[in-house]
Amino acid sequence: MHKTAVVAPGAELGQDVQVGPYAIIEAGSRIGDRTTVMAHAQVLFGATVGSDCRIFHGAVVGGIPQDLKYDGSDTVAVIGDNTTIREFVTVNRGSQESDNGTVIGSGTLLMAYIHVGHDTIIGDGVIIANSVQIGGFARIDDYASIGGITPVHQFCRVGTHAFVGGGFRIVQDVPPYILAMGEPLKYAGINSVGLKRRGFSQETRNLIKQAYRYIFRSEYNLHQAIEKIKNGLELIPELRTILEFAEQTERGLI
Repeated sequence: MHKTAVVAPGAELGQDVQVGPYAIIEAGSRIGDRTTVMAHAQVLFGATVGSDCRIFHGAVVGGIPQDLKYDGSDTVAVIGDNTTIREFVTVNRGSQESDNGTVIGSGTLLMAYIHVGHDTIIGDGVIIANSVQIGGFARIDDYASIGGITPVHQFCRVGTHAFVGGGFRIVQDVPPYILAMGEPLKYAGINSVGLKRRGFSQETRNLIKQAYRYIFRSEYNLHQAIEKIKNGLELIPELRTILEFAEQTERGLI
């Protein structure tokens, strides 16, 4: 622990935690074993950071939500294990004490200058590039990737293993396993490269592609496409994930 770091007596630090120059660790925060908090970073009240994480220079974890309805409740922001938070990322706490708060999973990479709004849920293995701005109550599912300088509208969801190109806007839900790009954001095929890297078989990828032909490349509306998938394709787990996502969307699909 650097001599200029400020660590409040009420903070809970695990074994072998490293705290750099001028870092601030507030009371009511928790940091897991072997995590590094670098120079000028802040881990504030209500933040829980897992083990083997790295919080880079100037990042702030656990800031109060940017929500005018926030009433000062003791809300939380929770970071999983082995997650990296790069320079000047801001992660806000939840806005309501009764909610789960803001949650970021394990093995996730948040690159520099990202904002994670209140009550956002980010899964495991997610990669988010520089300067992505995520509104409140958004959800980014496991192993999704978002390119740089992309705004994510509040309440939007990005499905598992989806890849969103950089510089576009996410204002509706991005389904699982796809590539999304363009203005407005559009379906641009399945995320074949990402799925191959994650070990999805050719047969599985073919079924995912066929399901999205019904949703995006046919004359069917969404309800009809869902019925076509249910009645015409083998309902492997990946297709069930697609169907669940499509049936639960609140902002509509891109």
